[in-house]
Amino acid sequence: MISYSCEATVMFCDIRNFTMLFEKEDPIKAISFANEVLAVLGNEVEKNNGVVDRFTGDGFLAHFGVDGPSLNHAEKACRSVIDMRNCLTQINSKRYLKTENVLNIGMGIHSGDVAVGEITSGKITQKTILGDTVNTASRIESLTKFFTVDTLISESTKNHLVEEWMLQKMPLKKLKGIERNVQTYWLLPMN
Repeated sequence: MISYSCEATVMFCDIRNFTMLFEKEDPIKAISFANEVLAVLGNEVEKNNGVVDRFTGDGFLAHFGVDGPSLNHAEKACRSVIDMRNCLTQINSKRYLKTENVLNIGMGIHSGDVAVGEITSGKITQKTILGDTVNTASRIESLTKFFTVDTLISESTKNHLVEEWMLQKMPLKKLKGIERNVQTYWLLPMN
């Protein structure tokens, strides 16, 4: 059994209104759509040395810096956001021409310590990450809906950034399951 901890950057990505888009459609169409969109977005994570840990139906959990030491895991996560935004623009252009609803995504990014391990159940063994950093990234992604922005990063991720990034400091906000208020930053579209 693999088990260790490391510092990494975690990203949650969610397709907005996925259920509404497919509530009256054949479920096979929803799977095909998720495959097309999530595969394209996941490829951008992988191009930036990230790993898609698992798909969540209408999104995914990804991490940077887990599969080998990386001093710039936060930079790689932010670069993948830029690339994912560009891909989404192309996807939406095609959808618009077919008079289909355009897509929006929400992304939450947080840096910190994660536990890496294998979970085994019967015939399935899955390597995954767990811990407060993962939970916080998920909560930050949920906060993108409240602020109506596509990507929020935590203060911890901001402090890991070496290059200059255009960020908008957001009001402090309490996250579900976290006692203290959390400072987040919108990763501005002009990056």
